[in-house]
Amino acid sequence: MKILLLLFFTLLAAPRANALQREGYWPKEAGKDTSGVVLIKPSGPEKMAVPDPQYVERPVVAPANNGKYRPYVAALDRVKAVFVAPYDPARDGNKSYGSMSIADIMSAINQTAAELSKMKVKVIVVGNPGMDLRNSLAKIKQLGGDMNYVEPFNKADYHLNHVWFRDYGLLPLMNLETKKWENFSMVINGKPLDDLLQFAQERFGLATFDSLDVTATGGQLRGGNIMVDGAGRCFSAGYRHPLYDATMKCTKVITFPCRSDVCHVDEYITFLKNDTVVTNKAEFVPALKEAGYTKIRMVPDDVHLSLANVLIVNNTVFMMYLDELKAQMEQAKAVFEAEGYRVVPINSGGAGRNFGAIHCLTKEIPE
Repeated sequence: MKILLLLFFTLLAAPRANALQREGYWPKEAGKDTSGVVLIKPSGPEKMAVPDPQYVERPVVAPANNGKYRPYVAALDRVKAVFVAPYDPARDGNKSYGSMSIADIMSAINQTAAELSKMKVKVIVVGNPGMDLRNSLAKIKQLGGDMNYVEPFNKADYHLNHVWFRDYGLLPLMNLETKKWENFSMVINGKPLDDLLQFAQERFGLATFDSLDVTATGGQLRGGNIMVDGAGRCFSAGYRHPLYDATMKCTKVITFPCRSDVCHVDEYITFLKNDTVVTNKAEFVPALKEAGYTKIRMVPDDVHLSLANVLIVNNTVFMMYLDELKAQMEQAKAVFEAEGYRVVPINSGGAGRNFGAIHCLTKEIPE
């Protein structure tokens, strides 16, 4: 009996332990636990249950749904600000994420912030007041950043997904009826990021209209990051994204199986302004064709590097790469340049199976 009880509590703790490896780690074997995923009205106790997601073993192309919001789409929208979040050692004791050291990650954040500021795009550097935030600001300046376009946001507590800002915090959505940008928020353990949400409303006019409790998934959106193309096709990985059913207006919903440990769709694809999709997974090409794509561009695939995981701001692509894979980066760079984009290579760390790259480290605020 004692052995059975010990086994029960060990299994109960496993999903949370896995989630903490990177706040978005949600492997296939942990995906059976779908409890606690609910939509919550910020101003009241009403809850709407999201149907239990089913893990997909192969790409699935599903028909349209009728939400009234869409997220930022690089193919359609211009960016006026980008949020980044320096690493905070007080948050946990880890000094690396998989094969990526904190130095690698911070180098990528600082290089990207400096280049964005040179483009006259506002960079909001979110962090707890202290040495790491100061060091990041100093490094951005040293890299030639225009500090008139760099602004710190002092976070009063540690309830923030430092580094991986894509996965937690603000989610700007356009109301397709009013054509105005609003904000969707994520909530962990009943606690929203009130000060950050207030800042987004005061500075950018993004009033928060709804939120999603992501406690059960360790602070992540099950199905990976929100990815939508200019034609309104919605993409997720592992699971059909709950927001695609409840909130988004999607012309099609495409779900890919997990092909990485994190299982976020931005590791596999990105979209360009001329209705072109870029992918590093040849096995996904048939599903992309079924979804209606005729322009499918391939970039090299490597277990340590995702050259599809890029940040696109206006007409510029930011791309992380490793020295030993510079040749593959040059091939990917040529693909984007052939489509009319300027490419800024960020020589810092990897991505691949274990953890995210530059798209995961950033969050855009559209004009």
